[in-house]
Amino acid sequence: MNDDVINFWLEVSDTIALNVENAIKNAASDPEVDTITKIGADGTPTHKIDEYAENAAIKTLESTGHSLILISEEIGTIKIGDDDPEIILIMDPLDGTTNALKQIPCYGISIAIAEIKDDKDINNITLGNIEIGFVKNFANEDTYIAVKNQGALKNNKKMSISNISNLSEATVCNYIYREDKERVNKLLSSIRRLRLIGAISIELCYVADGTYDAFLDTGSVRLLDIAAAQLILKENNGIVTDKLSNELSSQLDLMETTSIVAVANESIHKKIIDLIN
Repeated sequence: MNDDVINFWLEVSDTIALNVENAIKNAASDPEVDTITKIGADGTPTHKIDEYAENAAIKTLESTGHSLILISEEIGTIKIGDDDPEIILIMDPLDGTTNALKQIPCYGISIAIAEIKDDKDINNITLGNIEIGFVKNFANEDTYIAVKNQGALKNNKKMSISNISNLSEATVCNYIYREDKERVNKLLSSIRRLRLIGAISIELCYVADGTYDAFLDTGSVRLLDIAAAQLILKENNGIVTDKLSNELSSQLDLMETTSIVAVANESIHKKIIDLIN
């Protein structure tokens, strides 16, 4: 992507976030906002608030006049526009639905973008091809952006990632409900504190900005949830692998899942990999 294309899609991402945020605020007056309306394309329950969010995002994308492939939580994979698609945009319009409904201040939007250079390559685009990452926490307006090979920013400022090297001093986010008890006990006995809020894209960004020292899910997190934030973390010198220390390289697909170990530095990464394996 050249700079003009990058800036265009960053502006679109910002507009999507603004429109989704307004849709969520307006949805608060709907007494059925927390109702489960269907099972989404990703196989999880869709609340009415999710539909408000996704509809606002799709409407914004349709207004750009550009053709693209959209991969989104509720609607699945669709093509927007009549021309050959320029990008694949993978999006969770509302990450942290339960938090939004209960007003726990950690919920927002995740947008990741990869350029389509050749129609023949559409099915071969992977997580490693993501060139733009955008995550916004609607509760406090914190906005994280990254452009591949150009770094990452929080609220348009550089971030300071953690330099903690001892697990005994580390704050770790771990989706422990997917873990076996033995592994959880090993982790809990090795770290300083555990945190789990329930908005994966934002919590991955917490590693990028130094709030957390590490994030891990050794089960099966969806690419949809991590596509944008993993780029943000890597562009701020963080490390992102699967639980076996392999680089994440899965194809961009709604149902694709992976384990993830996302950390601030190599020292913490090695210790966590050794611990969980």
